[in-house]
Amino acid sequence: KAQYLHQAALEDNKFDVVRRFNVMVENHYRTEHEVKFYASKLNKAPKTLSNYFALYGHKSPLRIIQERIALEAKRLFYYTDKTSKEIAYDLGFDDAAHFSRFFKNQTRQSPSEFKKSIKD
Repeated sequence: KAQYLHQAALEDNKFDVVRRFNVMVENHYRTEHEVKFYASKLNKAPKTLSNYFALYGHKSPLRIIQERIALEAKRLFYYTDKTSKEIAYDLGFDDAAHFSRFFKNQTRQSPSEFKKSIKD
């Protein structure tokens, strides 16, 4: 019985790490885009973190970070008159071209196409 309790405690700990990661992404996605930042704050290796997410059938940590950034970019395009360059800067991108590539990879639309689609 003690073995099962130990196993349950390990599972709870892993799930707690997943939960804490998600909270941290919410607090830091504007400045921290890499899994290694979050992993180090949680005292885990990036691969260990990925394994925890896989264990629960969740998206990868990198995917979660990227989707959160893309969601915020869409929100900023939708609710503000900021330029793509301003939004890129707000979301921690040093280079507007890098942001444009990122946005297109995430949404299948360039920032200008997305802006046009919400104006129509």
